[in-house]
Formats: sequence, C-alpha cells, structure tokens
Amino acid sequence: MTDLQCPATAILLDAGAGPPPWLGRHRVAARLELADPCDVSAVVEETADRFRGETFAIAAPADAIVLALRRRGLPGGPPLLVDIDSDGWRLAP
Repeated sequence: MTDLQCPATAILLDAGAGPPPWLGRHRVAARLELADPCDVSAVVEETADRFRGETFAIAAPADAIVLALRRRGLPGGPPLLVDIDSDGWRLAP
C-alpha cells in the first residue's frame, strides 16, 4: 500500500559549497545547517515528518549526505532533491 500523505521534499546541499542556481525556484519552509559529524538520515527523516507536503533544505558535509543516500540505496550527492514519505526516499524529478 502506498503512502496517502504528500511527501516532503528535502533539498540536500553541501555545506562547503555555494547554493546551486536552481535553489531560488523552490519555496523553502525551513533551512537547517548540520555540523560534522552528524546523522543526516535521522535529521532528514525527522524533518520530513514535520514538513509533509513542503520543501526544506539541509546543508551538511557532502560525505555525510552521500552516506545517507547510500543507506537508502540512492546514487549521487549534493546538491539534489529527495522526496520522503513512509514508503522511503526517492530522487525528485
């Protein structure tokens, strides 16, 4: 059965890089800066629960983001968009 709630969309950004040019096209409900070391997966999950149907941005060390993505079976690294709901994480189009 699929999730009936709207997914939250996370914009995952490398804390050591400047913002991507496409960031301004998104209405961002919250922005978080994570320090190293951090558990990006846990923060993304918790924040997604609070911001269903909305977009939030998380800036963290790139290697921590890549690790969180690999744990979810996703390729790539920051910057990118990820939809999160109870069915899991999916790269956003």
